[in-house]
Amino acid sequence: MDASKDEIVRGQIIDAAKELFQKFGMAKTTMEDIAKAIGKGKSSLYYYYSTKEDIFEAVIAKDKAQIIEETKAAIEKETTAEAKLYAYAHTIYKAVRKRIILFNILSAEIKDNMCLMKMVRKKYDAIELDLICSVIKFGIETGEFDQANDDKLDEIAFVGISALRGLQINLVHENNRSGHSIKRLINTAVEMLVKALKS
Repeated sequence: MDASKDEIVRGQIIDAAKELFQKFGMAKTTMEDIAKAIGKGKSSLYYYYSTKEDIFEAVIAKDKAQIIEETKAAIEKETTAEAKLYAYAHTIYKAVRKRIILFNILSAEIKDNMCLMKMVRKKYDAIELDLICSVIKFGIETGEFDQANDDKLDEIAFVGISALRGLQINLVHENNRSGHSIKRLINTAVEMLVKALKS
């Protein structure tokens, strides 16, 4: 089969599966349901994906990749490292918020798919870490951030991502019980990171 046609069909499968997962959850969605949604027989589905778990992984991987691309695009528009960090934090939050239904399903079913989720998350956590490291490195090179931070780039990036992710979980999944505006809370988190990088 033509490679481009394969990619089109894979895309159709992923999109249909995502819609079904969001509506019924992964556990209640069958390969037959997905095949029917794209107008194909179940047997033809196995040409592209061996299991429902493979499709689930592809759905998550596609969403993660889209979030990374959206974030990269937002960062590239900014000219200072500080502005890039703000763009990163706000774009990640908006991207996750937009996908809240799917991520809620993940939270509910994560225990049953722990190994699968770890594998997907490990890959994209590394990409996200590299992204923040590059922004901090840029800030050091332009003199915005303290040169001493160059020796602990990975540690700073990891702590920064972890702090922002914790806030993100609270804002998205806990419906922001703080009473403060979301923008202000995200800005405060970034301000703390920037202050640490400048000292």
